[in-house]
This record gives sequence, structure tokens and C-alpha cells, in this order.
Amino acid sequence: MATEPGELPERLQLAAGPLPPPGSLPGAYPYETVTPAREGFVERAGVRSWYAQFGNAGPWLVFAPVYQIANTHLLKGVVPYLAQHFRVVVMDLRGNGRSDRPRSPQDYSFDHYFADFVALLDRLEIARAAVIGISAAAMTVLRLAAEQPQRVSHLIVAGGFPHRVLDPAAAQAADGSMARMRRNWAAYLDEFFTICFTEPHSTKAYEDGVVHNGWASDGDAVAMGFAGWFGADLRRQAQAIRCPTLVIHGNEDRRVPYANGEEIARLVPGARLLTIGGGGHLMAARDPVAFSRAVRNFVGAAPAHSTWVRGMARKRRALFISSAIGLGHVQRDLAIAREMRALRPDLEIDWFTVHPASTYLEREGERVHPITRRLANESRHFESMAGEHDLQAFFALRTMDEVMARNFLTFADLIESEHYDIVVGDEAWEVDYHYHENPELKRQPFVFLTDFVGCLPMEEGNRREAFLCADRNADDIEHVARYPWVRDRAIFVGNPEDAPELPFGPGLPVIRDWTRRNFAFSGYALPFDPKALADTDRLRALHGYRKDEKLMIAAVGGTAVGAPLLRRIAEAFPLMKRQVPELRLVLVAGPRIAREAFAQHDGLDVVPYVHNLFEHLACSDLALVQGGLSTCMELVATRRRFLSFPLERHFEQCIHVRNRLRNYCADCSVRFCELSTRELADRALTAMDAPVSYKPVETDGAARAAKEILAVMENRAWAAA
Repeated sequence: MATEPGELPERLQLAAGPLPPPGSLPGAYPYETVTPAREGFVERAGVRSWYAQFGNAGPWLVFAPVYQIANTHLLKGVVPYLAQHFRVVVMDLRGNGRSDRPRSPQDYSFDHYFADFVALLDRLEIARAAVIGISAAAMTVLRLAAEQPQRVSHLIVAGGFPHRVLDPAAAQAADGSMARMRRNWAAYLDEFFTICFTEPHSTKAYEDGVVHNGWASDGDAVAMGFAGWFGADLRRQAQAIRCPTLVIHGNEDRRVPYANGEEIARLVPGARLLTIGGGGHLMAARDPVAFSRAVRNFVGAAPAHSTWVRGMARKRRALFISSAIGLGHVQRDLAIAREMRALRPDLEIDWFTVHPASTYLEREGERVHPITRRLANESRHFESMAGEHDLQAFFALRTMDEVMARNFLTFADLIESEHYDIVVGDEAWEVDYHYHENPELKRQPFVFLTDFVGCLPMEEGNRREAFLCADRNADDIEHVARYPWVRDRAIFVGNPEDAPELPFGPGLPVIRDWTRRNFAFSGYALPFDPKALADTDRLRALHGYRKDEKLMIAAVGGTAVGAPLLRRIAEAFPLMKRQVPELRLVLVAGPRIAREAFAQHDGLDVVPYVHNLFEHLACSDLALVQGGLSTCMELVATRRRFLSFPLERHFEQCIHVRNRLRNYCADCSVRFCELSTRELADRALTAMDAPVSYKPVETDGAARAAKEILAVMENRAWAAA
């Protein structure tokens, strides 16, 4: 029987946008930040069930497959981190994900589900494991712990129930649910996941639930899978369980009422009950940090060796978290760190970031903490979202939730094991967000830095984008209002007028007004003194450029997002060279763009990386850059001519950066999509001779930021709330 998708409810349209037919998505969504150590299929009774193992060391941790309305995508926020401590196994239940979708009701029963799970354990030769059952899968793990006690070291049940025995009223309601699944799958999914995620600002979890879980199957298959759980009753078996058991349940769970968790905790001897106050049904998806830490702490994957240093024997230490999206953040952070050391020579600083920022720091003699090898790379995520000089930056941020959860949990491991007097986060969105969601994890002062505030919609008439931007902004505003002490100091790397005078969204404050109330202002933080770069002849001699050549430098940062712009510039170079024979073009391709992608021309140099690029830009005749704030402000500070090409739909570059550049009389922005190769060449040659009338950039921003940070660190009145 074919499922009718039905008209998409408005809430689903706003959260997810257009969708293909149900069941046409490619199975279980692959995790972005971790790859399986092994994966495959277990075949039983003619049905193949997909599984994957993540991690090669540590105790076994096995998730029983959840009810067919979901698949292993549900676990993307927790598996990448848990796989750093355990050998984690996940499985798609028959009827969804990458597993088969049988079309006979006889292929769906609780006995089949349980046997499939046992077959997986046998296939992987798992003799003993901690097992986790979410929602209906609680019955699967309760049965395993009762029937094969030697196989279960720890039992964790989250949002579960011990039986599916239906009275006449419940059976009638279940029949109605299955009819709705078959009649209007979209409406049923909207209702189901709205009930699952009762927590405020759950639009991303709701979207993932509908799109990557429910929509990956169809109403007919899920209705048969749903019926297969009927009649299962594990209450008697639960009383025979003797392994350590943790029951996790939200007290506002509207899908599986809290009383079900209480019942399991009563039935299993010695079980611990962790109540999630204000929590809904699917904690692993909505609160991945709290869930992951609860599992890790309960099962026990502590390091074999640890050190505790007496308080008065501890050195002064700071941890800098620097966004790796481009090198601008880490260069200004290093300038701030050096100012801090100048004021407090005994201060030790560790860095928490990834390539290319980590490579830059190591080259500058800084210590990047070894734990950063466990981090996911933000730049790769942004590259995966980019088009032809186009990056919907808001949706790139919105879909970075897996990266953020993994990286924050790694940060929390570090903070738990080592002492720091202060943490400084430059656009460390993962730490700022998850600290506000888990404020009890904050152990030391935290200073948050950013050069923009507020996500803004870029597409005229796109109701979905406008709705989701406003929701994210409202979440941030409410976080700061509820927990003002999480950010001991928030520093805006700029001036008040650099925040746009636009609202966060309907009914929300104006960005500039809110920023004035909640941030200190350091002015822009340059990584150099412009006076030291004023002698262009010296710089040219230092870096191998001739006095008599016209020097043009094109750079797009440390990601591959700018590859289309560099290619267009390279194509325009022969046209410019004919008019200006002494022209030399240096393309800084970055570490992720192959040099072979560009044709060879006399006078064209393609280099993968230039250390301290600002020194080269400072002696150029013209720079062609992507539109990021740091490079543009460095060009303004050194009074160099430039053209910037903001990425289409990139709200930070198109709105925030351009607003700031206008304040310095330096908005040299050009729309990439409106220029042919010939027009780009003409525009560049015209700009090379244009007069410069920029306002000066403040030179004490790094020093001001350093003083603000040290004032927080040394405030004796500070105490963790």
C-alpha cells in the first residue's frame, strides 16, 4: 500500500523546507565527524539490518535500534564523542535507515526485533557490553539483560517503557495512529516529533526527526513496524535484572510519560533514576551533551592515570578557543594573548583549535593542546555547504550541531582533567551555547569574543530562513538573560556602531542596542602595528617582490570555499597583463585548493600558504579578497587598495562586514555573480589607481581586550555560581 505524503504542515515547511517523496532519502544519514571502523548488514529471516561500529578501543557500548519512525541519525550528536571512549555500535531497525523495509506484517514483531539485535551482537562477537535502549528499544535491552545477563555489563534506558500491552482504549488509539500514518505521513510526523521535542527552541531537533528519520521511511512500513511492538511485556523480566542500571526520563515527556521511567526504576533492583527536569522524549537528540556525559560517567571510561595539583602549586593558565574558520580569528587572538603575556609574564596559554589555525599557532611557537586531535573540523563543514561563490552561512551554522556537540564534549573533558584560570572563546559558539544549556559544567571564568552579533536572513521572501534566524537569535538572547554569569565578560571586537541597527527578528530587540547592553567594546584588534608595515619597499625586498612591478594579491582564507573566485581571477589575469605588462599576480590558494587547478601564465604565482599574509598585502598595489572581516580590516589599516567579493547569502560578509567597512569609508564590495571575466579585469585595473580615503583603524584593540580578560581572571570577587 503506497503512503500518501499529504500536504506539508506549516511548521514542517518552516523547519525543513521542500522535501522529496517519503522513503526516497538515502537511508540512515551518515555522521559528519566520524567514520565507522566497520559496517555491514546482519541478515535474519530474509531481512538485512544495517549496523556500524565506531571506535576501536574501550568497552563495548551498544545502542539497541529504535522504533521504525527513527534511525541511527537520531544519535549523531552523541556517537562521535562516545566513540572516543568506547567501541560504539548502532543499528537501523528493519523498516528504516539503511535496513530493509519488508512489506509483510509478519516480518514485523518484537521477537524479530530482539533476534535481529542478538544476531548483531553475535556477528561482532560481543561477549559483554553496556547496552542502551531509547524509547521502545528499552524493552529490547530489558529482555537482553534478563535472558543473557552474562552479556550485559551496564543497562541504560532513556525515555523507555517496560511493556506495550494495550487495553481496548489504547488499542483503538493505536489503530487511529496507524491509519493517520498511512493517510497523511507528513501530518503524522509533524505531530509525533512536535510531541517528542517539547523543549523551547527545538526547531533543529524537530527538523532532523522529521526529515532524516521519519521521512527516510514511509507511513505504511512504519505502521507495520509500530504494530510489531504490541503485546511485548518485560515487567517480569525486569525484576530479574542484576546489572547496574540507569533510567533516564524527562519529567515533561509527552510521548512516553514520566511514570513509565519511574516504573522501570522500581522494577529493576537497584536501578538509578536520572530525572531530566523540563526534558522531553528524545534526550540524545535534544540534549546530546548531558546524555553523553551521563552515559560516559555511568558506564565508566575514566582515564587510567590522572593528576591533581594542589591549588597553590598551580601556575596561571589560560585556554584560548579560536575559531578555525579562516585565520583572522587566531591572528587577532594571538595578538591579544601576547598583550596578556606582556602584562602577566608568568601566564601560560594553551590553544584549543584545529587546522589551519593550529598550524599557524605552532609555527608561531605556541602550544596547541594535544586533545585537539579529537576535534571535528569546522572548515570542512562550511566547505561542504558552499556553492559557486555562495554560502548560506546561517544554514551552515545551523547544521553544525554535530560538530558543536562533539567539540564541546571534548572541551569539557579537557576542563575536567586540567586546571585553567580562565577560558577565552573567540566565536567559540559550541562552548557558549552548550555552557548556557549545561551551566553546571562551567568551572572557571569564561570570556566570549565575537566581531558580529545576530544571524540575519538573506533571501527576500524566504519565510523559513527568517523564522529560523529569529528563533536562533531568540534562543541566544534568552540564554544571556537567564544565565548572565556564564559569560563573565562578552567583548565585541569592534565599536558600537559596527553592530547593525537592525532587529534580531520580529518582536526582538535591535542588534546594536542589545549589543551595547551586553558587551564591552575593544575596538578592532589588529595582529600588527600598521606603522611597522608602512615601509613598502622594505616589505617587498623582504618577501621577494620587485619595486618596479605592479603587485596584485588574491586570497580567500583557509577553506576551499573561495576556489571559484580564485579561478575567475586567474582567468582574468591575462586580460589585465596585456594592459599592465609589469603586473604580477599572487594567488594564495590555501591548504585545501590544488595548485594544479590554475593554468600557468607568466607573472602568475600560485602558492598554498603565506605566513603572516598581512605583510604581503601591506606592500601590494591591489588585493582581491573574499570579504571576510579580518583581511578587509587589515587592508584598511595599511591603507591598501582592494576589492572584496562577499559570498552570496553569507549574512556576516554581506551585512555585518559591509556595515563595518562603511564606518571606515572602505566598502569596496563587488558582487561576484554580476561580473564577467572581462568586467572583473576592468574593475580591478580601475581600482588599482583609485584614491584611498579610509578612516584610521584603532591600534590598541588587542591591548584593550587583553586588559578586559585579565581583569576578569584576577577579580577576587569572582566565584562560580
